[in-house]
Amino acid sequence: MPQNGIFNQTISILERSLDLRSIHHRVLASNVANMDTPNYKAFELVIEEEMNKKPGNSRNIPIAKTHADHFPIRPQPRNDVTFKTADAPKFSLRGDGNTVDVDRTMGKLAENTILYKTFRFIKDIFKQ
Repeated sequence: MPQNGIFNQTISILERSLDLRSIHHRVLASNVANMDTPNYKAFELVIEEEMNKKPGNSRNIPIAKTHADHFPIRPQPRNDVTFKTADAPKFSLRGDGNTVDVDRTMGKLAENTILYKTFRFIKDIFKQ
């Protein structure tokens, strides 16, 4: 199919979604990597909010490391996305201040992977 006309906007939306899913995967993986780091605050990327933003109009909130041992999260500036602190687990037996819920994060990773592969498949169909 030609990339102009009726499917032009569809492909750009799929590409934006794939970019955001890729960033979301890195954020979730960073949360898992820091699951044993004291006082680490989990981050998340709300895909739906980012998809509703108009390119170039979003306000980027910088992420600050809360502890010297935390792995850095490096958002790609070309995507201009905003990260949020993830909701802390309602019930936690942890006393170290870490807010990573590994089971919930792994579930989100699996969901994100499925959605990424689905959107990639759809994009490949439209580009043929």
